[in-house]
Amino acid sequence: MKSKNTLKTINWVTFTIILMVGIFTAGFTLYDLNTQVAFGEEGQSRAGFRWGIIHIILLVIILLSASFLGFAWKFLFPFNVPLAIIIAGLCYQLFFLTFTIGWVGLNGTFGFLVAFLIGIILIISYLVLNLLKSRKLSES
Repeated sequence: MKSKNTLKTINWVTFTIILMVGIFTAGFTLYDLNTQVAFGEEGQSRAGFRWGIIHIILLVIILLSASFLGFAWKFLFPFNVPLAIIIAGLCYQLFFLTFTIGWVGLNGTFGFLVAFLIGIILIISYLVLNLLKSRKLSES
């Protein structure tokens, strides 16, 4: 039972840190875009609303994966929160694609890649941990 609580703590601390960093960076980026006056090349990146087919596709992917995760939350433990981190990264990407124009949209892609890598690292770590536990149980 102690191992399960440790995994829950690791999951939620990681998720909370990633969520707070994402909220801070998105807010800071939008604040910066709305307060600076840029001309020429610097004016390429700006805050603005865009909605197209890629946004709809990304939204459908987010909704389907979040629905699946919601239904299988307890069954997927300890992999549930790493998957939620990846879905949150997709939301971050969608946010930047929707509310920014120009090169600043790459912040969303970078944030998604960071969330994806952290989620994959956690998933691989938990798979190795489960493999070691099952090997230890089969030897005894």
